[in-house]
Amino acid sequence: MRQRLTLICYGEGRKPSLENRNSYEWNSRRHHYELQNRVESSTNEFDSEVQVEIRNMQGKIHLGGKLIPPINSGGTDGWWNLNDLRVTPEQITGKYRVNGLNHPHVEIDRRSGRIAINGIEHFRGSCDSGDWSSDRTRF
Repeated sequence: MRQRLTLICYGEGRKPSLENRNSYEWNSRRHHYELQNRVESSTNEFDSEVQVEIRNMQGKIHLGGKLIPPINSGGTDGWWNLNDLRVTPEQITGKYRVNGLNHPHVEIDRRSGRIAINGIEHFRGSCDSGDWSSDRTRF
């Protein structure tokens, strides 16, 4: 099994957000509609990229900006260590700690190249090998 692996993954994600909404609601005491402002939870969708590196059974993940929540542990130069890393011929799995409440789980299918990240933010995408050391080109 390869001890050095670099994956570049592109895909779509979604994360929770808050939105201010204005609407008119009936006031039964005053017998007319009144403008009301409310905060509602919603979901934002976005495109992003992820890079995964595995070296000698140690893994790390680099997140695209939209996958990083405003409150985060900062990682190291944008990289977060992958904990509980498992690398098999069929699958790569691990977790990372974005902050005290968000510990996303990463799952990569090595046969299809599909990646799934499940935490407060969700991400689905496709990965390509980032092996540039051998002058390999994609096309």
